[in-house]
Amino acid sequence: MSPGSRVTDRSAADLHAVDLRAVDLHADVRELMARLTDAVDGSRWLDAFLLAAGAVQASEDRLSGTWRPSRRVVDYLDSLSGTRSAALAGPARTVLEASSGAIRRVPPARTLERWTARVETVTGLLADLVLGARDTHRPPPDLHRELLRATDALRRPSAVRQVLGPAVVRPPSCFCNFDQYPEDVAELVRRFAAEHPAHDRPLLVVGVRTSGSYLAPLAGAALRQQGYRQVTVCTARPGASLLPGRAAELRRLVRGEGLVLLLDDPPASGRSLAQVAAAAERAGFPASSIVLLLAVCEDEPVLPRRLDRYPRVVLPGPDWHVRELLRPAALAELVPRLLPDFRPPLEVGPLGPQTRGAHLAVPVTARVDGRTLPMVAESAGLGFLGRRAVVVADALGELVPPVYGFADGVLLRARLPGEQRDRAGERVAPADVARYVAARQRRLAVDADRSLRLTGRGPVWEVASRHLAPILGRPEVLLRAVLLDPLMHRLLTSGRPCVVDGRTLDRNWVADEDGRWVKTDFAEGAFSNMNLTSYDAAYDLAGAAVSLDGLDGLNDTEGELRSRYEELSGERVSPARWCVLCLVQALGLGMPRPGHMRVSSRDRARSRRAQARAVQRFLAETYLSDLTEADPRGPWCVLDVDGVLETDPLDVPAGSPTGMLALRALRAHGYRVLLATGRSLPEIQDRCAAYGLAGGVAEYGTAVHLSVPGTVETVLPAGWEGPDAELRRRLALLPEVTVDPFSRRIVRASLVHDSRRTGLPAATVAALLHDGTAGGFGSPLDDRFDVVPGERQTDFVPHGTDKVHGVRALLALLGADGAVPVLAVGDGPADLGLLRWALNGVAPANASPEVRAAGVPLTRGAYQAGLADAVARLIGHRPGRCPTCRPPRTSAETRALLAVLAIPEAGPRGIPPRLARLAGADLALSVRGIGRHGVDA
Repeated sequence: MSPGSRVTDRSAADLHAVDLRAVDLHADVRELMARLTDAVDGSRWLDAFLLAAGAVQASEDRLSGTWRPSRRVVDYLDSLSGTRSAALAGPARTVLEASSGAIRRVPPARTLERWTARVETVTGLLADLVLGARDTHRPPPDLHRELLRATDALRRPSAVRQVLGPAVVRPPSCFCNFDQYPEDVAELVRRFAAEHPAHDRPLLVVGVRTSGSYLAPLAGAALRQQGYRQVTVCTARPGASLLPGRAAELRRLVRGEGLVLLLDDPPASGRSLAQVAAAAERAGFPASSIVLLLAVCEDEPVLPRRLDRYPRVVLPGPDWHVRELLRPAALAELVPRLLPDFRPPLEVGPLGPQTRGAHLAVPVTARVDGRTLPMVAESAGLGFLGRRAVVVADALGELVPPVYGFADGVLLRARLPGEQRDRAGERVAPADVARYVAARQRRLAVDADRSLRLTGRGPVWEVASRHLAPILGRPEVLLRAVLLDPLMHRLLTSGRPCVVDGRTLDRNWVADEDGRWVKTDFAEGAFSNMNLTSYDAAYDLAGAAVSLDGLDGLNDTEGELRSRYEELSGERVSPARWCVLCLVQALGLGMPRPGHMRVSSRDRARSRRAQARAVQRFLAETYLSDLTEADPRGPWCVLDVDGVLETDPLDVPAGSPTGMLALRALRAHGYRVLLATGRSLPEIQDRCAAYGLAGGVAEYGTAVHLSVPGTVETVLPAGWEGPDAELRRRLALLPEVTVDPFSRRIVRASLVHDSRRTGLPAATVAALLHDGTAGGFGSPLDDRFDVVPGERQTDFVPHGTDKVHGVRALLALLGADGAVPVLAVGDGPADLGLLRWALNGVAPANASPEVRAAGVPLTRGAYQAGLADAVARLIGHRPGRCPTCRPPRTSAETRALLAVLAIPEAGPRGIPPRLARLAGADLALSVRGIGRHGVDA
């Protein structure tokens, strides 16, 4: 066998022919059952177990109504923090459970319950076979009998077939992403048995779906092997009751002082486990009787604090079975099976760390056909879940490293030169990324976008809706399901569905021997533990754009990626669809990276900045791209950003249609616009680049940016030396306080709790600055900083800083020394100097008390509506109402997304009419429809 050949594990006993249909793990139940029958006939017990457990999982999700709006509303209330949401969640959950119980009593649901129980029996029998509790050569006769009855119900028209029609399975993270094996479940049970030897005590084994649908049957089989005689196995969704429809059985377990054994993936926040444990307590089990059986990752050895009240049995990362499979002795047996021409010795490097976001891997070097072959042996998932990596590699060919085989959950692939060196500063070219994404779309095409059938399970369209929901204001709990979900569902439907990569946000690109960039992590990202399911190749493209598009610079990788991809694929990615996909991908920047337990403040800031850029570029493409005069020569106007040009209902500063229309009107009528804000220099550079502005003033006037030739000037008060080192040191000592990494000349600090940012309490600010020694920090700093409080941050600004100084310096750089702005619009105390200096200083209706007290003229409208009022006074008509500044025509989907972004632009009073406008845009989009390629039909 040549070193470069790509083979499957032809010698492995469990190998069978796999076509591209097996690449999509979101199979429907009929497909699962057909493949299950084939697996049983072929005595492939592990595959059969995974398929049977998947069928049960899909059926139970259907029965529990995960897809229903009422369930999603309750889940949303549970996810919110605060006493108000908790007070609403309790009664809502009670009503939901009562209605769900009534639904389960109707005939079709009862028929489906009986069918599910039959498949659960099959799953339990297969779990016995997987764990070796039965003779694998002589499976029990009732296995074939129960399987035949279950599959027959899906072949003929029946209530089961009708109810299960839209249901699809979600692959289990435990056996697909987390490197777990059935042996790990058996080891957890052995450790439990050592602590709880009473075999007559009733046990209720509860698997938290999705992974719990696979872990719980294995745990039940292992417990029976250990001699436990009263074992009941079930699964549960967080927030739902245990054993629905089986109240008498649940009461019997409580009266018998039974134990509840909870199984799930290695916990990150522990929220899902805590919710299911709370359901067990509501059913009558004391906390001391709820035992957690959990494998934990090596980089997360301590369980979340919210689980402290429950006893636990833990399998730490170093004890996972996967480590045995990647030790030198095991690999010495595996490699000859996959590479028959291998000749000893086999060199095995050190085992890498076992982390949440990456498979365990080890470098291997072998001699094959007289040549040295560097390879990587890595865990890839169990059975067909891992074997699909070989099929994907064969389909993608030269775009991924050569794959030599797969067996026992271990993938053997080539180790490329780029993986052995420090790649700092190297980055894949946009053209290579576009080529990879376009090739996946062609070579891994599927017949349907099944993300649309995963309602309630976190697909990309649902995550987008959830993320945008705060824009709706207080009614978001109810309106999200009515307005945003259908809109995102339609907007993100892929007309050319394919199995995406799902991880183009990461830098898993290396150069092969010929210098071509290939993707080393190519197989399971589309089915990761993060959900985020999409069948849209543009989702991969957006991930690369967010990751590569110069968040520390000003390049335009995004534009190059889009144009190159559209050229290769023949598919146009509409602006609205692109914006939403980039928003979702940008969220990933604020999630923990492999090997890191927590998210750094820099990653959170990068995530917010990338989200803001996505909205800025969408609005600029919609409202400003057709302006022919790039550099108007009229009078100067200066605009504040927060509360004037933008708002931040999403904890991300975002513009709005009215704000962009006002900016368009100024530029179209020849006015030159500058920005003056407290935001960081990189953020002002983003806006100047997106909106085509000559420059801006950042960080309250301490930094000046000139777009051409891209120069930056620092404007600090006289005598200011080392302004913030001591303040930053003090802030670093405070728990839950983060400092914006992009603000370099001022200090912007936030209190972060449960992912929510707020400004610092007054007492904390006093301890930092005024109290000095009394606060335990040393000498006072109150004479060095002015404090600018905000809803999401507190800014510490060098004393004597002024936006006017910054604008004067910028005008001088632009060759307009001595010019006075004809218009300035701002809403806060830091804007007062500008508003007094300009010929026309105006504040929107949301202006601060200090601005109101200063007698600054106010507009009728608030926020961006107020900006439009101010511009209307200057140009003599409402922005967009004359041929000069009238905006271009837009597509239906662009209008729908604009309607979403418009909701907060006029403050609370403007929300009702804008909600009505959104409903109209949503209706227009649904009537008109989306074409095959994601653009208007």
